Amino acid sequence: MDMKTKRIIRLLSAFFALSILWSCIEASKKVGPHDIQASPAKAKGIQSNASKEFKTRTGKTIMISETHPLGQSLSSIKISTKDFEYNYPEIYKERDPISDIFLSDLDINGFDEIYIITTSVGSGSYGTVLGFASNKDKSLSMINFPEIQEGDKNFVGYMGHDIFRIEGRTLVRTFPIYKQGDTNQNPTGRTRKLVYGLYPGEAMWQLKVEKSETLNNP
Repeated sequence: MDMKTKRIIRLLSAFFALSILWSCIEASKKVGPHDIQASPAKAKGIQSNASKEFKTRTGKTIMISETHPLGQSLSSIKISTKDFEYNYPEIYKERDPISDIFLSDLDINGFDEIYIITTSVGSGSYGTVLGFASNKDKSLSMINFPEIQEGDKNFVGYMGHDIFRIEGRTLVRTFPIYKQGDTNQNPTGRTRKLVYGLYPGEAMWQLKVEKSETLNNP
């Protein structure tokens, strides 16, 4: 065997050795089934349970977490507290998903309330409020948010699409006004603005409409 042939054989042997080594390295990089970590929000049957904490001006903590055991269209909302005299764990099932949360002292008594805004999934986007007031930092009490009653002039032309915000010491709700024949995506009326104040009631705190006005759209 001449020198040229021997050199070719050595080169081919080195090439095959490198190919086998490279294959082993690539195989070691592959992730086996036991290594896969699914995102909680995407994994079937696994729900995110991250709790959001809200600190009141008196240094107390209110924790809110949301899960979707029945799918993304409905939520279970858990409210709990820390550093209150009586801590408050409660779960509200089959609620619309949370769209916003406000911490404010609407009745100016020195103790913050928390307002959880929920909005239905779908074209209507109907909003409501799950609110809780502090009983002088001893515990939390639920705040009644009035349901829409048939014949209520404040809701003539109402088809959802609520927006809530805090303005000063009030909770403000705005929504488009629909005229007969309007499609869900094209209201042709103006905008209704409802201003809610917080008042003590016989059984629980109450959010009541203090002012209603119809705004001209820009």
